Order: sequence, then C-alpha cells, then structure tokens
Amino acid sequence: MKIQNPHDKFFKETLGNIATAQDFLVNYLPDQIMNAIDINTHLSRKNKASSVMN
Repeated sequence: MKIQNPHDKFFKETLGNIATAQDFLVNYLPDQIMNAIDINTHLSRKNKASSVMN
C-alpha cells in the first residue's frame, strides 16, 4: 500500500511502535477513557492485524 500523505506515513510509522503508541495514549487520552480500556490488549491486536495485512 502506497501512502500518499507524508503526515499519514509519519503517524503510521510512529504509532506503529507499541511503546510509542502507549506513551501517546497515556499522555493524551482522558483518565476516564484510560480507565475503561486496556491499551496493552488493543495495541497488541492492532499490531498483529497490521502485520498480517503487510
């Protein structure tokens, strides 16, 4: 898949790193949302899904 938008490429590459994505979510999502989700599970699933698609 060719990424046309350089900003899209930057965010996909940056947030494709699990540690970076976790840090981003912890720092920018409201506490109410962070308390309702398990970022470890969601990020692991997303990472597995994206690796299957590539």
